[in-house]
Amino acid sequence: MLSNNIQEVAGKNIRLFRQTKGLTQEKLAELVNVSSSYIGYLERGLRAPSLDLLARIGIALEVEPTDLLYTTENASDPTLKKLNALLVGKNPKSINFLYEVAMAYFVSTSDSI
Repeated sequence: MLSNNIQEVAGKNIRLFRQTKGLTQEKLAELVNVSSSYIGYLERGLRAPSLDLLARIGIALEVEPTDLLYTTENASDPTLKKLNALLVGKNPKSINFLYEVAMAYFVSTSDSI
């Protein structure tokens, strides 16, 4: 069984990726064939997903299942976490384009890079 800490990390990540994809708990539950209340339990860290369910959630959210278990304790800024969740699994060419836009923005506003 997963420890409470990893359950909480997985739950927070499932919520973050679900919200980033614009899915409700009900829609995610439908996609992975569980109840919406079970998704709620997972997101609150009250239940540990099976490996099979973790894989199905990853597919539904278009992320690697391991991304659901990864914690970024150093990145405590919620907006940074949302941005990271948005970029996971995207085409590297698209990510590079966004990086170049951000760099150009910071250069034009004299913010440090």
